[in-house]
Amino acid sequence: MEQAYGGAVIIDNKLMNTGTLPGAEFGHMVIQKDGIQCNCGKRGCFEKYGSMKAFKDNLRKALGYDEKTRGQELFDIIRKNKNTPENKNYDLIENIVQEYVNNLAIGISNLINIFEPQAICIGGSFVYFEEVLLNRLKQELLKPNMLFNMRDNIIIETAILGNDAGIIGAVCHEEAF
Repeated sequence: MEQAYGGAVIIDNKLMNTGTLPGAEFGHMVIQKDGIQCNCGKRGCFEKYGSMKAFKDNLRKALGYDEKTRGQELFDIIRKNKNTPENKNYDLIENIVQEYVNNLAIGISNLINIFEPQAICIGGSFVYFEEVLLNRLKQELLKPNMLFNMRDNIIIETAILGNDAGIIGAVCHEEAF
C-alpha cells in the first residue's frame, strides 16, 4: 500500500481549493535533484527525505534493525543517545538525526518562503518524536540561509490528533458525502 504525504493550506480559515486535482502534495516537492526514486515516478521528492518513514527506515538500516523495530524503540534509542566512551553508535545516530532534520527543514523552508504561514503543523508519527526533533528543526529553520524573511521565532505545532489525523479526516470526509 502506498502512503500519501500531502498537506493542507488554510487561508482566512478556509481550506485552499485546488479544484478537481489533488493539491498540497508537499511530499512530492523535489528537494534533491536526481535524488532517490519516488513511488510517484519522480526523483528527489520531499517524502523520500523528510518523511518519518524515511527517517525510521534510515535509522533501522544504520543500526542493523529490521522493519519490525517499532518507532517507540527507535525514539528511546535517540533519546538515550549520549556521547560516552561506551556508546559506539553516538556519531552514527547523531548524523542520521541531523540529516533528517536538515532535509525536513529544506522542505518546510520552501513552504514557509512560498506561503509565509502564521504557523506550521506537523502530524503523523513525528508527534511521537517531538521531544528529540522539534527544537532541532526550529533551530535549523532559523539559520540565516533557510528563510527569505528572517525571524526570531517560528511556530511549529504537532497535530493534537497525532498519527490518527488522516484516519479521522477520511471518516469526516466520507460523512460529508
